[in-house]
Amino acid sequence: MTLFYKMRRNNDATKPRACNKWYARAYHTETVDLQRLCESMQRNSTVKQSDILAVLVELSHAMRHQLQAGKRVHIDGLGTFMIGLSSDGVVDPSTYHPDSDLRRLHIVFQAERVRGCDGHLHDVMVMGTRVRRLPSDDLPNARRNGTLRRTVGPPHSDDDEAETVK
Repeated sequence: MTLFYKMRRNNDATKPRACNKWYARAYHTETVDLQRLCESMQRNSTVKQSDILAVLVELSHAMRHQLQAGKRVHIDGLGTFMIGLSSDGVVDPSTYHPDSDLRRLHIVFQAERVRGCDGHLHDVMVMGTRVRRLPSDDLPNARRNGTLRRTVGPPHSDDDEAETVK
């Protein structure tokens, strides 16, 4: 699969080392919803779309229950989910009160990682991703001339100039 990127200039004068430099930013061509994921999964298995949907909906309920019980949830090949929190700092821990000092709860996700031959850890979900600059950095033209793929399927063979992330 190909991940497109666009070039963006950093204009943040408060960071002089980065100011006026150009950086690649991932460009997501669309959002795939649960329905489309289920359709794709059905095409690649013997399980019906309705059964896949039922399992995934129940998975979200079961995960919520386990997370709210203070547990981490690990899904092989995907990663680990847990609840994190943000709070205001206090001078004395005995004066901390969740009702007034707790700012918010949020989900923390740690992608599944494997150690490669080079000894470094690599995120499983991005291994093999090809990266290519969005044609002309212009989405409307790319959609109009058909250079953006809009399907969930095998990679195109015309990705010769894309760089593969290992």
